[in-house]
Amino acid sequence: MVSKMQDEEGKTDELPQGVTIPSDLQFSARMFADEDYAKEAIYKLHSVLSVISQSIDLANLDGVTVAFDYDEALADLDRGYETTYTLTATKGVAIGVAMAPTVIRDGVIKTHLVLNANYALSILEEPGEETEYFWQSLHLVAHECAHVEVTAAFDRSFPGFLLQKTHSNILDNMRWQVILATWDEYAVCRIAGSIGYDPAEGYLETLVKVLGDTRGQCYELIKAYRTHGDVGQIVGEVYGKLGDLLKYSSYFVGAAAAQETPETHPPALTDASEFGWFAPFYERLIEVHEALWSEFGKWKNLDAFEAIGDVLEDMAESIGVEASRESDDLINFSIPYRPESMPDIAMTNPLMRALLDR
Repeated sequence: MVSKMQDEEGKTDELPQGVTIPSDLQFSARMFADEDYAKEAIYKLHSVLSVISQSIDLANLDGVTVAFDYDEALADLDRGYETTYTLTATKGVAIGVAMAPTVIRDGVIKTHLVLNANYALSILEEPGEETEYFWQSLHLVAHECAHVEVTAAFDRSFPGFLLQKTHSNILDNMRWQVILATWDEYAVCRIAGSIGYDPAEGYLETLVKVLGDTRGQCYELIKAYRTHGDVGQIVGEVYGKLGDLLKYSSYFVGAAAAQETPETHPPALTDASEFGWFAPFYERLIEVHEALWSEFGKWKNLDAFEAIGDVLEDMAESIGVEASRESDDLINFSIPYRPESMPDIAMTNPLMRALLDR
């Protein structure tokens, strides 16, 4: 069942002072068992959003979809522009249960919230009877709301960039995918803070897991490249893995920075066997995020954001995927032979081992 509520069924005519959600905000409820349950969910969500919007700017919120068929709701969302990319929930080391896609409405960049009803509707718990699931749901909603503010701040500083800027080469395209994802999650986690509950411990656990896997996975991908020879494929795969590591680092660092006593270097991270390789990149990432945060919404140019892309590019080079710019349109990639990224069978050859060890 799809239900769109208006006026007494979800919209408000006037909002209290300090509330930043649009007065004509629309909600869509999908696959609810009955209309009464859908109305109850929308009323509560509107109430929660009204409170959150007093500390997080939701003026550019396009609408809210709460769905029991979350995957289908993502795929069905009208994003207001032509694209062949279908929105899909994150699956893997982390499971996505909410998303804040950027959309275009009448030429204006906005953000639409899509919430998995199975996880978001614990906010319906009665006052005074809240369980841990209520607080987790509250934080989930607050986190997605923070995306509205972060996206709007970037768009005001750099109009015509989001969803409209095209890059002339694959390297800049990959860099900016990672730049926007990492910065967004850092800023969002810092803004949402510990509303509802503190997610830093969970983010740390995910980061440690991803860090432990990333470099080895990249080496295995390069070994496979020695057979298939597709440069575009290996570049996309390695940059994707490294981008994920920077993104999950940003989740944790942003959440840690929001704490009363920030701790960005807990032993669980610094004692990890792979941290030595990652440490210089991690330090640079923290510095870049701090610099961007200190100028939030007042950025003069994109140079400070490009610094995240430089970290990514240097990480790729350290793994064994090197990029050189021949022109704005032409990027040359080289994947040098290294012992750690050669097929296992090749390393059984004494001559090959001797050459690579030189």
